Amino acid sequence: MSAKIAEVAIPISIALNEQFDYSVPDSLQPSVDVGCRVLVPFRSSVILGYVVKLKNRSSFESKLRPIIKNLDPVPILDKDLLALAYKIHNDYFCSLADAIQVVVPSGLRKIGKSMPLTEGSLIQDIPFFEFTKEELTLLAQKELEKPVILIHDLSNEKRWMVYSALIKKTLNSKRSVIFLVPDHQKINPSLNFLRLNIKPYMISSRVKAQDSLKTWMAIKTADLSFVVGTRSAVFAPVNNLGLIVLEEEEHFAYRQDQVPHYHAAKIAFHKAQKSKAKAVLGSFMPSLDSYVLSKEKTAGYLKFESNRERVPTRIIDMHQEYRFKGREKIISKILEHRIADVLERKEKLLLFINKKGFSTFLYCQKCKKIQACPRCSSSLVYHFKEKVVSCPTCQYKIPTLEICPQCQSSYVKYSGFGLEKVESEILRLFPSVKIFTYNTGKTQTSTYDIMLATQKLLEDPYWGHYSFDTVGVLACEQMLGHVDFRSTEKAFARLMKLLFLTKGEMYLQTQIVENDALNFLSKYDPMGFLKHELSERKELHLPPVTQVATLMVRSKDQKKAYVAARTYYKRLKRILEKPISEKGRLGQRFFRILEPVASIPLKVRGNYRYLIFIKYNKLDSIRKTLRSIMEERKRGVIATFDPSVL
Repeated sequence: MSAKIAEVAIPISIALNEQFDYSVPDSLQPSVDVGCRVLVPFRSSVILGYVVKLKNRSSFESKLRPIIKNLDPVPILDKDLLALAYKIHNDYFCSLADAIQVVVPSGLRKIGKSMPLTEGSLIQDIPFFEFTKEELTLLAQKELEKPVILIHDLSNEKRWMVYSALIKKTLNSKRSVIFLVPDHQKINPSLNFLRLNIKPYMISSRVKAQDSLKTWMAIKTADLSFVVGTRSAVFAPVNNLGLIVLEEEEHFAYRQDQVPHYHAAKIAFHKAQKSKAKAVLGSFMPSLDSYVLSKEKTAGYLKFESNRERVPTRIIDMHQEYRFKGREKIISKILEHRIADVLERKEKLLLFINKKGFSTFLYCQKCKKIQACPRCSSSLVYHFKEKVVSCPTCQYKIPTLEICPQCQSSYVKYSGFGLEKVESEILRLFPSVKIFTYNTGKTQTSTYDIMLATQKLLEDPYWGHYSFDTVGVLACEQMLGHVDFRSTEKAFARLMKLLFLTKGEMYLQTQIVENDALNFLSKYDPMGFLKHELSERKELHLPPVTQVATLMVRSKDQKKAYVAARTYYKRLKRILEKPISEKGRLGQRFFRILEPVASIPLKVRGNYRYLIFIKYNKLDSIRKTLRSIMEERKRGVIATFDPSVL
C-alpha cells in the first residue's frame, strides 16, 4: 500500500526545520517517491519542494494540504545524493532544502514543466589509454598509492603530467573522474594542459540551466564519466567514482560564501572515502591545511622544483623614502633607477599593485568623515578614467565627489593609491614609456615596456607563460595587512608566483620590512615559511590546528543586531562554564568563544553584521544550542553559522 503522507523540504528560508507534511492524492500515489520534486501550496502561493520521506501518520493529518503536482516520474535524488544532502544539512547548519539545492543542478531548482528524466543524449567516447615512459615512472611512486595526494609543483608544469597519468589509469580501470578548477575560464586551458583528447561532461554556473540538466542526467546514467567543472561539479552524480582532482586547491573559490558554507575539498574527501577513490590536491603553492595533511602522513606528498634560476629579491623600506610636503611616495628612488635601467636596455618590467582605481581613501578635511558606501561601510574608491566613485564590496557607484555629503564643504581629500595612480606616476616619471594595463578579456600588445597588473594576472590560466626581466611589487602591506589570519599565507603564495615570473630581479616595496613572509621569500624558502606559519597558528590556536567557526548576526537595525549577538554569546558562554579542557593541545577537547565583534566591513547591502568567533575541535557540546539559535525567528534579525572559516 502506497504512503498517504509526504514530508517535503521547502527552500523558503535559511532556518533549519523547513520540512512540512502534505497529503498525497490517490492520483499521485503511484508516482510520488522519496527524491522527487513536487509542487505544493504554501500560504497563498505554489512552491517547489523535495520529497524526503513517505509515511502514513502525521500530527497534523486533519489539516494537511495535498501535493499539487509531481514533476519527476523518476526521482532525481537517489539514496547517495539524498544522504549527501543530509550530511551538508547537518555539518553546515543549513536547511535540508538548501542542502538539496546545492546538490542538484540549477535546471532542477526552478518551478517549470515536468522534465523527462530519461537517459541523457550526451554520450562520452572514452578510449583505452597508452602511457609514456615518464608517466609510468610517475605512477610507480609510492606516494601515489595513498588515498589522498598533495602535489606541490614549483615548476608549474609537472603536476599536469601526474594528473594526466592518474586520469588515464582511472579511466582504463573503468572508474569515473571528477576534475575541479576554481573558475570557469580555466576549464578549457586545463583540458589543453591535460592533453587527453576527451570531450568532458562540463559543470559550471556559466552553463545554461537546460544544458546543465542534460549533462547531469547523462552523468547519472553513464557507467563511466569524465567530468570537468567548477566547485559545484564535486556533486556530479558519477557512477564508479575512482578519482577527484582539485587543481589550485588553495583557491578561495572552492568555498561557498553563501549558506551552506561548504568547501569543495571536504565534500571531495567525503565522496572519495565513501567510494574508495583517490583525492588529489594540486597547486603551485599549497595551502597550510593541505601541508598539514602531508606532514601528518595522512596524504602522499610530491614536490617538483622549478628549473628556473633563482633571482635576487630586494626589500625596500618605504619609511626611508623622502616625502615631498608629506605626499605619499609611490615609486621609490631605488625602483625608479631600476625602471630607467630596464627601459634603456629595452627589457620587460611588471609592476604589481593589489588595488584597483586611482584613490582608495576619501575623507573630508573639515568634518573628518570618511566617505563610505551608504549601503556598506566600505571606503569608496575613486576611478579616474571613469570619473566615478564606487564601492569595492557592492555595486554602488556615483559620479566623482566634489562636495562632502555630510557637511556640504568642498574639502574632500583623495588619498591612497591603486593601479590607475601608479600608471599616472609612471607616465609622470617616464613620459614616453609604453604601458599595458593587464585586464582579463583585453588583448595584449607585444610592444609595451611596462605591464601594470593586479591579482587578475595571477588568475590568468596561462599566468606561468609570462616572463619579465624585473618585477616590482608595490605596497606589499596591502596584501599582508588584511584582518584575516590567512592573509600572510595568501600573500606569500602570490609573491611566489610573481617570483616565478622574474628572470632578473624582484623589488618589494613595503612599510613593514620585518615581515616573515617577505624574509622567507627573499631566501626562497617556501617550506621554511609553511613550517613557521604552522608554528604561529599552533600558538594562537588557529586552523589547521583547531577549527574556527563564526556565528554571524545581521539586521537592518544596528542595535538589534548587536543586542541579539550579545544574547547569543551569553547563551553559548553558559554552556562553556561547564568543565571543559582549554589547554588547546592537538588531540584534546578544545573550545573557546570570543565576544561579539563588528564585521569588516560592518555594513553590507544595508545589513549591519556582528560576528561571534568560536575556536574548537568538536562542536558536540553546543550543536543543539546553535541549531536552536538559527531556528529562532527574531523580527528583523537573521543568524547564520559557518562551521569552518577557510
